[in-house]
Amino acid sequence: MFFKLSDIQKFHSVEFQLIKAQQNDNLFTITLNRAEKRNAFTPTMLQELAFALEFAHQANDIWCVLIQAEGPAFCAGMDLTIFQNPALDIQNESLPKPMKEITIGDAFKNLEKPCIAKVEGSVFAGGFLIIGGCSFVVSVNDALFGLPEVKRGIFPMQVMATLLKIMPQRKVMEMAILGKNYSAKEAFELGIVTHISLKENIEQETKSLINSILENSPFAIKKGFEAINNFSNLPENQQHHYLLGILQEIRESEDAKEGILAFKEKRKPVWRNR
Repeated sequence: MFFKLSDIQKFHSVEFQLIKAQQNDNLFTITLNRAEKRNAFTPTMLQELAFALEFAHQANDIWCVLIQAEGPAFCAGMDLTIFQNPALDIQNESLPKPMKEITIGDAFKNLEKPCIAKVEGSVFAGGFLIIGGCSFVVSVNDALFGLPEVKRGIFPMQVMATLLKIMPQRKVMEMAILGKNYSAKEAFELGIVTHISLKENIEQETKSLINSILENSPFAIKKGFEAINNFSNLPENQQHHYLLGILQEIRESEDAKEGILAFKEKRKPVWRNR
């Protein structure tokens, strides 16, 4: 965690400057709101995003997170001018101070819930930390994806760590070294994008994906994220025993009992997320 639990509980008193955050029933929507700078993120914007993600993780009635963006670009990565001169960053005084330095990759890893990126514009550089942290990436077919850092004398170190969980090492290095742009179709073939949509259809297709997620047990999904986050850190001779324990916890949950009962009664289950 980057923030104290007591600070996260004050979520509704925070006035976001560079993102928007809204909850509708079990869906939590985060909107990148720096369109005039192509949603390039600043230290304050990263703090706001990490704070919103931690709130979503802690809130029992949030079962799915949607990330979208204002303006023609989804995210152009970090604002190099501000990162080189932090004095230019506009502070958000209503935002609690983090307990440690924020890394956006870890902020997404801590979110043990499905997260969808709705990409209606291009994604460059550090923007990959956002889409790479999501469970699903729904992209319009004319979006571009690229890592231009080497053209600025920089190497995408944190992005590389995120992409290595998605793509083969050789393809990650190709993207980082060449610095060229990839089409949505190419990004789909690489596993970066999970769904490609026409611009006029992306709203409906994203809603359909959200509804599919919300139809399923949020508790089982949450435990699945917990398991996959911990699995690789265990010795091989402990992995199956660990997973069996998680499965037993799921079997004993209210959601599992409700799911089995709803199946027998031929009705939709009413999930409790516990």
